[in-house]
Amino acid sequence: MPRSRNHAKAGRQLSREHAHIADARRTFLHEVSSQLVKTHDRLCIEHLAVANLVRNKHLSRAITDAGWSEFARQLRYKASWFRAELVICDRLFPSTKSCSRCGLVKDRMSLSERTFRCNRCGLTVDRDRNAATNLAAWAERHHAQAPDRQAGGRATNAHGGEGAGRHVGGGAAGPDEVGTDARVT
Repeated sequence: MPRSRNHAKAGRQLSREHAHIADARRTFLHEVSSQLVKTHDRLCIEHLAVANLVRNKHLSRAITDAGWSEFARQLRYKASWFRAELVICDRLFPSTKSCSRCGLVKDRMSLSERTFRCNRCGLTVDRDRNAATNLAAWAERHHAQAPDRQAGGRATNAHGGEGAGRHVGGGAAGPDEVGTDARVT
């Protein structure tokens, strides 16, 4: 059965709306990832089991709309451009269930609990802030670099060495590096 012109017109309009939403999401992810990498020497992200989280019917749409894997991908390549350190926390680290003050790990914490309350030290804080504090402390403990004697402290964005932005062979881009040296320093 042939489609009517109005049906085709409505389909084109819907496609434009979907493209507009996808462009807005992509722009937002680029802006946020660029801002984070430009303003921080070290970023820590959590390696989550997204496939398991998407199974929750209450969270699935929000998780898939957020584009977590795209955000992590952008952080990876932008961190190498700006010589920032990107640390990926272990999947089994209990960042949400651990107290960021005393280290007590709760047995269970439901998704409906939006505030973390420690029974040992009395800390009461937003659950996401608590997790962020725990991730920052984890990154500091597990990926601390040796102090740089000349700088008088830790050098996390030091130039040189084998890190990001180093081109072998006089700086010419190889066939698999096309467009990778367009970075702001």
